Amino acid sequence: MKRAMWMWVAVGMLFVLGEVAGALEGVKPYQIINRLRLEYDDNVYEEETDKNGSWKFIEEIELLLNYRLEQSFLSIRYKPSLIWWENRPSDDFDMQHEFDFILNHVFTPRLALNVMDTLRRGENPELTDRDVIVREEDDFWYNTANATVSYLFRPETRLDVAGRYTLMQYDREEAAETEDFDLLVGGLTLRHQLLPETALMGDLRLEDISYEGPDRGSQSFYVGAGAEHAFSPNLLTSLSGGYQEKQYNAETLDSESSPYVDLTLTIVPTPATRLTLGGGYSLFETDVYPYANQARTRVYASLAHDFTARVSFYLSGGYTDGQYEAEDSIITGLVSDGNEEIVLVSARATYRLNRSNWLEAGWQYQDFQSDLQDSAGNDLRESYERNRISIGWKVQL
Repeated sequence: MKRAMWMWVAVGMLFVLGEVAGALEGVKPYQIINRLRLEYDDNVYEEETDKNGSWKFIEEIELLLNYRLEQSFLSIRYKPSLIWWENRPSDDFDMQHEFDFILNHVFTPRLALNVMDTLRRGENPELTDRDVIVREEDDFWYNTANATVSYLFRPETRLDVAGRYTLMQYDREEAAETEDFDLLVGGLTLRHQLLPETALMGDLRLEDISYEGPDRGSQSFYVGAGAEHAFSPNLLTSLSGGYQEKQYNAETLDSESSPYVDLTLTIVPTPATRLTLGGGYSLFETDVYPYANQARTRVYASLAHDFTARVSFYLSGGYTDGQYEAEDSIITGLVSDGNEEIVLVSARATYRLNRSNWLEAGWQYQDFQSDLQDSAGNDLRESYERNRISIGWKVQL
């Protein structure tokens, strides 16, 4: 009850902010969206056997506040979610919070600043950001803050100086002592518009990640290049790649180097249809103790289509393969080589009843397979499959 009270207090405060900003501009710059869903989850605890299924009711309120000045733009998004489980013995209620902040400011025609912050407060987290899956059954704080200063040397040439700070903090001490981490990133990107349909980029980036407990931290250096090209208004591509070197804090681990690559292809065959395909490979951080690294390959696709002005459909899927090597463990002889494979598929259909109301139906599927083991043959993580099917009502004010 107390958590629900604070949720409504926060929503009310943002509503008042919207009214004040609206009074200054003469319009109401806020948007309120409410979603009520009924969902069935066939594997609540993400177990390989003896699965426990449950119905749940999900109430979400999303408040968007957009405020424009002559040289600035401010956007605030807050979405609290209250979840009631019909059959989850440990706890009937979850309270989730999502908060997003964007600030853009143009100092001069050549100099601009962009600030973004993403805050998540969750219970039993699954997916946070950058498609990082978190498996710890525990309440957590997750935040990532980004800032970019852009300078336009010439109309076709721009330099971006960017920084990012990310943290993950668990409430439960057993998880926090090995899985809490801080990630600090800084970099330079030079972008040149070679032709109206072609842009070239050069990139330098440094990353520093540190974990609580035994030192699995590392520093990574990236140098690369990329290109964006529009073959036509209906076919867009983006390709970037380069070289990555990773130095570990642990003296028992040797440094590693590897190429990295990212590719995205966007196809718009009709105004009502959009298809996106992509993939990438790089050395990546990991939440699997005692490994300090994984070599991650990822491919993904998404399809959005409007059948009519009222009926829309969205389908997305992704496959991730993480390769782990025993030599990347900070404790010698404790674990062996292995890999983890993750399949994520989701589908959503919406029907617009009128100007403010929609009916929604969705399906989410996860398949997580891990063969990571310690030297005694014990599994480090449990494989599982999970389906979630939902129907809901959305209203926009």
